[in-house]
Amino acid sequence: MASIVLRKPSNKRKNRINPEKLFLYDNFAFPDFVKKALSGAFRDNIRVFLHDFAEIQDYCVNGMPVWCTSLFSENDVVCPLYTVEETVQDSLDPFCNYCELSGWGHHFVCKRKYHFIIPAKDDWNEPLDENFAEFESLKLYGLVHCNGFGHLICINGLKYNSNLFCAEDSMEFWDRLCLLLRARSISADHVSRKGWIELNLIHGIAYGKSWLTKWGYRFSGEITEEKHNAAIRSLSRLSLDLIISDSKSKSSKSIIDMYRKCSTNPLSTISDLLKFMLAFDSRVDMDGNGASKLGSKTGETTPMGFEKLVDSMRKSCRWPARRLEHVLLVIVDLLKEHKSENPGGECGMSRQELRDGARRWIGDTGLIDFVLKSINCLTVENLIIRRATNPLSRLAEFSIQECSRSYNLSRDVWTVCENVVAMWPETKLILDCDHFVKDWPIPIGGRGMVLVCKVLPGFDELEGPLGRRLSPGVVVVVEPWKTVADLEMVAQGALRDTYCVMDEFEVSQIGGLRKVEDDKVISSTFELGAVVWVRGRCFDMATRLRYEDGGRKMNG
Repeated sequence: MASIVLRKPSNKRKNRINPEKLFLYDNFAFPDFVKKALSGAFRDNIRVFLHDFAEIQDYCVNGMPVWCTSLFSENDVVCPLYTVEETVQDSLDPFCNYCELSGWGHHFVCKRKYHFIIPAKDDWNEPLDENFAEFESLKLYGLVHCNGFGHLICINGLKYNSNLFCAEDSMEFWDRLCLLLRARSISADHVSRKGWIELNLIHGIAYGKSWLTKWGYRFSGEITEEKHNAAIRSLSRLSLDLIISDSKSKSSKSIIDMYRKCSTNPLSTISDLLKFMLAFDSRVDMDGNGASKLGSKTGETTPMGFEKLVDSMRKSCRWPARRLEHVLLVIVDLLKEHKSENPGGECGMSRQELRDGARRWIGDTGLIDFVLKSINCLTVENLIIRRATNPLSRLAEFSIQECSRSYNLSRDVWTVCENVVAMWPETKLILDCDHFVKDWPIPIGGRGMVLVCKVLPGFDELEGPLGRRLSPGVVVVVEPWKTVADLEMVAQGALRDTYCVMDEFEVSQIGGLRKVEDDKVISSTFELGAVVWVRGRCFDMATRLRYEDGGRKMNG
């Protein structure tokens, strides 16, 4: 298994991670030498990626080999990206239900598929479980067939006060990984559920467009984008006053009232409410009536999460995140200690007292001053740290208190959606828009010439499923000075390597009804990114590993 470091820079296990195989997660940065190495088709790129930029693990999952790529964060966190290679011929479930759901059931069965997984944080130091596909707890799970078509299966997490592994970060990372490996098309059918909330609905009402469209995914289905957008606009304009007067749910009314009290700006519509809820990134101390104590005093602000404060400070100073975190934790410990020594009494500490206490552990007084200046209202676990001016001494004091009740953003958003939004007919239409697809253009840069070789089978091999669409071809990269005869061999090798049905496939000609002569130079015959028709023979039409839907939809 991989050796993973969790905020322990001095841990000796860190030395066992190959530094040349670390990827910077925070900026989703892939080094230029990696991009240059991955200049082929996906089926070739994934092999290079695993060989050169991942570590083979000392165990298998259900007989499948596992690789680990280390994703490095500037916060001294290294987390695993696991890649599991599934050989379809040895699989107990060789067909792809996700392809069938995506309308790709007519695709030939690929010989290999690759599972990309970022586990839940608690499992970073554990080997993958044999039931890894049960993805409720995974942060990221994607599946890509060796022909470059794949599926984003889940993005989990609803943690807006963290700059590590919120859903948007994971989505951004996945998008860049697909670009790096040169995926061709990725579907997303069930990815919009995050913390039991339909992001397609919530994000749409709050911001006017589906969450997935931020990354170039498009609608794919019977419902048009115009109908979807009209439904979004209709729901977004719903008046909160009207909702409160019509709603029979006391919990929804109290939630709306509570967030209105927390907000410094008026919340008039359901769109205003959801925007504020999604940006409300902390725990709130509630009184017995459910009102926010933090919002009850003039001038008091909403508390900021620990990691968000670290990220904010890091962007405006010269100190690294790990040192800022260390100072914050020292201050928290000092306030805890002071409170325990003064039970039931005044627990505030002056800025000077905290500064003097922190100097026992930290030599850089400039760093201490910067952190103390940056603290206004901060949450750490179930604690709130607040800076205020003592009215008698007129000096800044810091206090720490425990939240009386945990705030649950996921639960509150779900309550509003279930008891308010779900009552409107437009909601069902939006939720039905659960199928999205993103296509990546065929890259035309680089030294090689990129072509798509698509097979046109002979009539004798199409006697059965004449109604089916043709399966997608394969991407090949060839030197522009090569001949058409060379292209035949490259295409034959690529097709044999990709599809089970073409294990012994022989290319007989390049071209459709009119053959292209073998001695022609490729660069003078085809344009960059062109579709090249290939004729051949020796399809294995008797194999059961023929179509991704298992042959159930012969007219797909």
